[in-house]
Amino acid sequence: MTTKTKPKAPATPSLTYEKLKIDPALQGLLENKAERIFELGRRSTEQTFLIGDILNEVADVLEGPTFAKWVHSRCGIAARTATGFIAVSRNLEAFRDEMIDLNVSSTVLFTIAHAEPDKIRQVLKLAEEHGQVRVSDARAILSDGQEKPRVNPYDIGGVSGLQALIALKSREGQKIFLARLQTIVGVMDAALKAKRLYKEKLQEALMLSAGTARNELRNLTHFVGSSEARSEHQSLVMFPNGSQWARVEAVLTRLSDKERWPKMVDLRKWLEGEAVPVLSWAISKDRKAKLTGPDVKDAVDGNDDVAGRQLLEAVPSIDTSEMVEVEIEFEGEAEVEDENLDEVASPVMSM
Repeated sequence: MTTKTKPKAPATPSLTYEKLKIDPALQGLLENKAERIFELGRRSTEQTFLIGDILNEVADVLEGPTFAKWVHSRCGIAARTATGFIAVSRNLEAFRDEMIDLNVSSTVLFTIAHAEPDKIRQVLKLAEEHGQVRVSDARAILSDGQEKPRVNPYDIGGVSGLQALIALKSREGQKIFLARLQTIVGVMDAALKAKRLYKEKLQEALMLSAGTARNELRNLTHFVGSSEARSEHQSLVMFPNGSQWARVEAVLTRLSDKERWPKMVDLRKWLEGEAVPVLSWAISKDRKAKLTGPDVKDAVDGNDDVAGRQLLEAVPSIDTSEMVEVEIEFEGEAEVEDENLDEVASPVMSM
């Protein structure tokens, strides 16, 4: 089984519709659906149903292959995940209100979307009795307690094992990183709203978290470069100079180093005009979020791998319309539920 490198989305919606040969008369309708999905934001129980409703409407006007490419390009949702949302909308409608009241997670909804009504009732009963229901609980009910043992992703061999670990790191690492950034922004917002800004207290609260967040960002996004002259010399391939994500890294670097903080007279201006807007941009769920202000022109650190950066910038982008959805057998086995997050955080995120 082979996979293709995940492509970058087309720069404008018109390119998507042109390449997918979608009727121009449908573009306004489909863009409205995409906007509604992004506006929903966090995937609560109710929002999972609503997203399923929207995608169900789109699936009625687009053929399967075209729908799969459109939903990935315009909504950032893999075709397999979109199918799960649609199944929730179509198959669980009779239980919608009860599931919303019980706050059943989206992963559990996906798990039981094709189950028989009596099995669904058992899952809801468990949720009502215990205040929550986990994916493992739902699977056990669906299999009458005969669910096969879950495979540890760290024990899966070959390319499948590598893909499982990459998926695990990407999913859980992103979750941890964004939660940390949200906390950092919250601390800065609270400090700015106070009657007086205390620099030392703010440094004490933020430096360690900012340094950790910077390392998490690098671990999730940076490649490793090497020198042709000295093969033992390796360094991270930093974000391209002037890019907005280089600016995010620069803010975290400055927050993590006491000596780099602005003087007290300039601190409020920097926090309000740079630190808070930049990190808020990084955690925004609005795909059209804009970041204004000065660009980053210098490398964040002095050991920037210039040659590696040039190689990375030279890699051509891949058209989203060429994306092929791949079904990976181990994907379900490698899934890590929220309650097990502490068990995987350290090995996954180690630098």
